[in-house]
Amino acid sequence: MSIDKRLMKTNRSAPAARVQRKLVRGQRGDTMIEVLVTIIIIAVGVLGAAALQVTTLKNLSTSHSASVAAIVAEDFSERMRANPTAALAGGYEHSSAPTGDTDCAANLCSMADMAKYDIKTWWDQLTAVLPAGSAEVTRIVGTNRFVLTVRWDEDRSGSTAKNCPVQSTADLECYRLNVTIPSVTI
Repeated sequence: MSIDKRLMKTNRSAPAARVQRKLVRGQRGDTMIEVLVTIIIIAVGVLGAAALQVTTLKNLSTSHSASVAAIVAEDFSERMRANPTAALAGGYEHSSAPTGDTDCAANLCSMADMAKYDIKTWWDQLTAVLPAGSAEVTRIVGTNRFVLTVRWDEDRSGSTAKNCPVQSTADLECYRLNVTIPSVTI
């Protein structure tokens, strides 16, 4: 006969056996609650890790777009510096997408045609690598300094406002580069 059965047969140990059975039942419920709490804690941890991953991806996309904007703006500034006569004559100033199809890669072009070709090439790059990419080049009046502004819709929300620096969610993201073109003497 086992010890538990012997204890149950004696009158003195019967209340202790009942208490022990009640404790066992209570512990089973406690274990279930502990498991549920553990599952909730793990779920919150997994959701936190997922949120961190999403934030990281968003920040990575933003920094990538800003880097691309800086690269294409610097490329265009070098094109302007390579053709200073056209730059100082206003050939590179624009605020909208160019029209025309001058191909200076295959044909000889004038300085003015080269400026048009450079603008077209730049816009092709912008629209290929930035979401809703656009740009403008303005000259600071009375100087040889130009401001190149690159804009894009980072969150792809259809933003159209052009405040730079960005002032609200309706504004496109922007990058500005100041360029000085040395005076040309002939």
